Amino acid sequence: MKKLVLMLVVTLGFMTVVNAQTVPFKDYVGKYIFAAGSPVAEVTLTAEDTTLVINSAMGSTTLEKKGTDTFYLGQYDALVIFKRAADKTVESVSIAVQGMDLVGKKESGASLTGLKEEEFQLQIWADKVNY
Repeated sequence: MKKLVLMLVVTLGFMTVVNAQTVPFKDYVGKYIFAAGSPVAEVTLTAEDTTLVINSAMGSTTLEKKGTDTFYLGQYDALVIFKRAADKTVESVSIAVQGMDLVGKKESGASLTGLKEEEFQLQIWADKVNY
């Protein structure tokens, strides 16, 4: 009986730790639209396992968490900072890269939060086809 209780406690503890690592990324997941003439028109962010992945026409790469709402994009030596509205929801992203500060507004509407990678890619493709 003691072993069963111990296994249950360990399992619940593990699940809580894993969930705590992925839940914060849900705030960032979605599509961000940049100003006309920007080197990047849009990016999408997905949460995969315990990492945040940024996807654009230039490719896909993971973001390294540096602090609250601050990440590092190693492939481009860029600092990525998410801005929040008064209600604490993420409203935009700022990417400081090569002397430029690219600001993208988070697109409201259909949430991509709970999608698996394959479903996410299908949704992005559907959005581009319907554009």
